[in-house]
Amino acid sequence: MSRPEADGAIRLARELPGRVVLAEGDGTLHLGRNAEILRSADDGRTWSRVSALPRSPLRRAAERSRLACRLLRHEIRALVRLSDDRYVAGSRDGIFFGRGGDAVLGPCAVEGGPYLAPMRLTRGPGDTVVWGEYVGRRPTRTIRVFASRDGGQSFQPVHTFELGSVFHVHNILWDERLHHYWVLAGDHGAEPGIGRLSADLQRFEWLVKGEQRYRAVGAFDLGDRLVYATDTELETNGLISLDKVTGRAERLRDFDGSCIYACRFGGLYALSTTVEPSPVNRSEWATLWLSRDAERWWPGFRARKDRWPPRYFQFGSIVLPAGESEREVVVFSGQAVEGLDGRTAVGTAAPGAAPC
Repeated sequence: MSRPEADGAIRLARELPGRVVLAEGDGTLHLGRNAEILRSADDGRTWSRVSALPRSPLRRAAERSRLACRLLRHEIRALVRLSDDRYVAGSRDGIFFGRGGDAVLGPCAVEGGPYLAPMRLTRGPGDTVVWGEYVGRRPTRTIRVFASRDGGQSFQPVHTFELGSVFHVHNILWDERLHHYWVLAGDHGAEPGIGRLSADLQRFEWLVKGEQRYRAVGAFDLGDRLVYATDTELETNGLISLDKVTGRAERLRDFDGSCIYACRFGGLYALSTTVEPSPVNRSEWATLWLSRDAERWWPGFRARKDRWPPRYFQFGSIVLPAGESEREVVVFSGQAVEGLDGRTAVGTAAPGAAPC
């Protein structure tokens, strides 16, 4: 199996098994290793166990095989850490909460009947935890946004979208300057959109909606605008600058794959492309892109999609953590790519890399 290509822009310091899921402001990193949660305060040199998600005997048995884990999507998908070392975590099986040091996290109480587990979790003011439902197949009922004000012990629905108005919620981001949340929704037709949810979780309104250029998962907050790369298989993906007041969208450049992950590491912005084959996304390479200004980008690392079919064994991705770090240490993981599948790499940007 060939090794990934680094393009001379990332100097790799270390590599270890697992999937990075969260970066905190002080540089603390969190890794998911199957159902285990690990934490590092020294740029990934050493790791300590935090807790674990409960898992069925089937999922426990699957941990012997990386392919079985990929087939079952057995991974920690979302994680937030609260101010008193409580954690809320999400997987395909649901939402769980507890404290660092607990042997296993417990299931959250989610009001409103059966729910769809989220793609991302967000920590807002006062340790409020917010998320929106995410589903891989077209929903047959309304999609909801949930929030918890008790450290994840219980969640209540705070907004329900009109039936058929959104496919699912990709992400929710807190805007410290404007003091509200941004809700990023997808997927097709009139469904994609970016809207505002008030800090008290009582009011919601769309800023933009109904085009693939508004289909985003991760976004960078640049004060008066959001900058994000699109996540679409229907059009050529691109980098969009969106004015927070007017909704004016400016396309800054193209990318050769859908973009699901984004994170800031100190003065470096990072996003990555996923190998999601379609008539407009033909690249066989997942690429990590880096920037100093969120507008001009250069490739920092890339890896080819492996030979296993994506329908069953996942798209090829360079995975970046949620959150952001003030340390300029770049951390990313491989999913369904040659040489890095199921592993995490830690490195720094090499000097002299030029935007393209």
